Amino acid sequence: MRKKYTVIRNVRLVDGTGAPAIENAVFVFFNGDTVSDDRLVYCGSAADYDPSVTADGEVFALDLSDSTYTILPGLINTHVHLSLELPYLPYYVDKFGDAYRAMVTYRRACEALLCGVTTLRGVGNADTSEIAVRNAINKGMFGGPRIITCGSALCPHAGHGHNTPRNVECSGADEFIRGLRGQLAQGVDQIKLMYTGGLEGAYEGTMDIQMTEEEVRACIQVAHNNSKRIAAHLSNDKAIAQAVRLGLDSVEHAYTLSDETCRMMAKKGTFLTPTLVVSHCNDYLKKHGSAEWHLRKQAAAAQEHIRSCRRAVQAGVTICTGTDLLPSDPIDGTTPTVRETELLVEDVGMTPLQAIRCATRNGAELCGVLAETGTLEPGKLGDFLIVEGRPDENIRDLRNLRLVSKGCRLVKSNLPAITKQNFNPMMAGVPCDGGTFRIW
Repeated sequence: MRKKYTVIRNVRLVDGTGAPAIENAVFVFFNGDTVSDDRLVYCGSAADYDPSVTADGEVFALDLSDSTYTILPGLINTHVHLSLELPYLPYYVDKFGDAYRAMVTYRRACEALLCGVTTLRGVGNADTSEIAVRNAINKGMFGGPRIITCGSALCPHAGHGHNTPRNVECSGADEFIRGLRGQLAQGVDQIKLMYTGGLEGAYEGTMDIQMTEEEVRACIQVAHNNSKRIAAHLSNDKAIAQAVRLGLDSVEHAYTLSDETCRMMAKKGTFLTPTLVVSHCNDYLKKHGSAEWHLRKQAAAAQEHIRSCRRAVQAGVTICTGTDLLPSDPIDGTTPTVRETELLVEDVGMTPLQAIRCATRNGAELCGVLAETGTLEPGKLGDFLIVEGRPDENIRDLRNLRLVSKGCRLVKSNLPAITKQNFNPMMAGVPCDGGTFRIW
């Protein structure tokens, strides 16, 4: 069977490394007999392109000169809960059950891919449903995004997340170690702790530190002994500083951060996923019928959340893009992953190129998949998007999604030259969208 190449011309290229866009690029990828054979072949300037790289196969040429289009890596959302249910309730209720939850998890993973999120990190999904969905996608049973899963989160008794179905409640270092080892046995990729209070708890504050230093130290040691990164829900500076000193890999949220803690994070190489959209989604929460206490806490956290993220950027902390909200949730005229990049630019002060790097390369590094995806370079797997416009100059052009590819395979396209959807778990003509607003 002759090789099959696709050559895209007259397109701009933003490769995800933070390098300036190539204005007149050529983008070439190869499709083999199986998906595992597919690879990027050339991603660079037209002036340096050698057509002989495709001489041993058939070529499909795609000319995008009819408008201004930019190719960039697929987006990576590093803070997702695919079993998210809203509004948050102050008591335990399991609406889905274990078996049905796997169906909901897969549906929402599909929605994420169709929104341009080609890789996501699940940071606490009830039971083993997300692990099962990851395994099925990885084995080729179903299509879907790449999933890096933390399995069920570990939380202290009566702490943040205790009323979330199937989180693992623990008290004392020994119980946390036992719970963590249980997650390792299920095959998780990373570990997630619920360290402090948060915005979503009716009877907790963001300044509450709910885990002891002994418990946290024990979890970090066991995770690292088993070659796993460990992330934690962390709301306040005091707890973050403690966690970073103990060796935590990934800080989630950080509603308050001091300059000193930011410098320590940068020195130690600690990742930060700020989830700014969580404190800037008042209308979204109201549509879900969220309680007044939740709305008040969210609004009160918003400005210091931005200032804290700004300090982290200035200190050189590695920022990733995560949302807490489902990647397919409609918010402010777009999706949460795109909205998060806008907040990083418009409120925090990043350049668009920096924000794109957060949503691509940095996320891949945190997820441990940088060798395969996150940037557009020859030999990588070919997770990429095409948007209309110049998102490296105007971040809101990320809203103009025109094509999604995962692993050099077309997911969907509404380019004038190619209007088709190769992936959809629904029947023809039925949309796969809606996020938490789809009541299952």
